[in-house]
Amino acid sequence: MGNEKDNTGKLLLTATAAGGVAAVIARLLQAKPILAAEPEDKWNYLMECQEGIIALLGQLIEVMGAPGAPPGVEVTVQTPWVARDPEQIYSYAIRTIGTFYSDRMVDWTRGKRFLIKVESSLNQPVTVQVIGNFVDDMALASDINAPIVVGADENHSIGLAWDDWHPFIGIRLTTAIAPAAGILNTWAVIQE
Repeated sequence: MGNEKDNTGKLLLTATAAGGVAAVIARLLQAKPILAAEPEDKWNYLMECQEGIIALLGQLIEVMGAPGAPPGVEVTVQTPWVARDPEQIYSYAIRTIGTFYSDRMVDWTRGKRFLIKVESSLNQPVTVQVIGNFVDDMALASDINAPIVVGADENHSIGLAWDDWHPFIGIRLTTAIAPAAGILNTWAVIQE
């Protein structure tokens, strides 16, 4: 009986602490003092906030699973990172000089990681520029990182970092010499 009271008190104390810690974290994020900091300091600040939240969730899970916790409460935390199936976004036998765009933008709004795979059997090099936009439209899309030259009959993978995040991603291809043979295939894979 005494153990149930201790656990109930512990549960209430942890829930109260959770509310207090959550309020402190919310105040820190709302104050926005980190906006003027260097990118590395911003990253460290956000990591510290996340570590605090993770520690708090661990405490709540421990208390909720303890004897005397409210009946019927089951606590599980899952964060699987599952990759979607690859989406082909470009497949053409280019035979002219010019600039070409992927058939569509890829929706990266819920993704964690993003990979573009370029397979070229063209007999001339092609320049691949990853582009991003905040809307599903290639018009006025911004360049992401530097362009990559994919040589004749070469394959490349382009992985985007979290700092490269844009809600929608596409590619711009440029040929300086018209290929006479081969095809260019490009796929996008998102990990959620």
